[in-house]
Amino acid sequence: MTTNERTVGRYLRWLLAALSLGAGVIHFAVSGEHYDVSWAHGTFFAVVAWLQLSWAVAVVLRPTRSLLTAGVLLNAGILGVWAVSRVWGVPVGPDAWTPESIALSDALSSVCELGIVALALAVLVRPAMAQRQLRPAVAVPVVGIAGLGVAVVSSLAFTPALASSHHHDAGGSHTHSATASGHDHGLASSGHQHGVTTLNGQQVKGVKAADVAAESQPDQPLDATTRATLKTQLTEARDFALRYPTVADATAAGYRLAGGFAPGSGAHYITYSGLTGAGAFDPTKPISLIYDGTNPASQVIGLMYYGLGENAPEGFAGPNDHWHRHSNVCIKNGPNGLDVPFPADQDVTAAQCAGVQGNLLKTTGYMVHAWVVPSWESPLGVFSHDNPDVRCADGTFHTDKAGFCAGT
Repeated sequence: MTTNERTVGRYLRWLLAALSLGAGVIHFAVSGEHYDVSWAHGTFFAVVAWLQLSWAVAVVLRPTRSLLTAGVLLNAGILGVWAVSRVWGVPVGPDAWTPESIALSDALSSVCELGIVALALAVLVRPAMAQRQLRPAVAVPVVGIAGLGVAVVSSLAFTPALASSHHHDAGGSHTHSATASGHDHGLASSGHQHGVTTLNGQQVKGVKAADVAAESQPDQPLDATTRATLKTQLTEARDFALRYPTVADATAAGYRLAGGFAPGSGAHYITYSGLTGAGAFDPTKPISLIYDGTNPASQVIGLMYYGLGENAPEGFAGPNDHWHRHSNVCIKNGPNGLDVPFPADQDVTAAQCAGVQGNLLKTTGYMVHAWVVPSWESPLGVFSHDNPDVRCADGTFHTDKAGFCAGT
């Protein structure tokens, strides 16, 4: 038996190496999205990944006490940074000192790091433990199963649902995405993420699941009569939107802000006179004017319509205005309009909503966007749920816990 084997037994070092490889792979998987937050975030994760992968190789080749000590310090330090980021937030980046939520990917890497610290410390404190010889019939299956488990969970970090599940904000809904993050606001609506019954990696619950499926259907061709009617309606809608070119114009007319600005859907200023009932649809009566920010000079970019009743309104001519609803929406009256303290379509309870002096709306009415303002046409279609050209002031889709960010 060599000196190195006396320091850390053969099976134990392979287990330590597997844990370090797992943590390193996970950190590599999420480093790219952290570069979207800031270069400091991305560089930290890339450096940590390289150190953990290098340590995994070294612990197999030469598992000395110095290397074990370095492993303890490295992984304990990473765990410390992780704990600080979840309790207080880190002091760098655009969301400095904003606590982050615990995602599955970082929880898995933390478990691996905790295992390294515990095993390495045990060897350093009681060297005799590492020198105990295990029977291959016992050691090989144990180490093999552990290594396979680490390989599986670390590989999962590369799947879209897991790799995109890392969030940065006080409530865990800060999103990293190259496309619109699926926010929609209006009468009692809030920023949220959608999916294929999950959109952008997060499961949609309640009535939203069925509506997501409907919204994802491709547009159908129109006959000449329907197309002419729709053209007239969209012209009327555009002309109405242009009557209120700025937020100042909307507020002067009595419109109130609902929530805040969200990437993908803008800032909604609502009036209850725009509720659509069972009568004929009027394109000049949206419930919401949509703006590219919440400042008085922010510009109008679209409209939103809201329908009452159990079924979606007839709406615009043709079958392509896909209406949607939301569930579990907490709203409260604020000094400047409606506040939306939690993301919609999630597990928000009546008690949680009451705790912030809000009222929980289990299911909203039907709503649809119309991106009719020139230069703000959505590349996804005039009635698309989101407009990917609508972004936060910094050009990203990074939001706070309720799904909002600063617009223009």
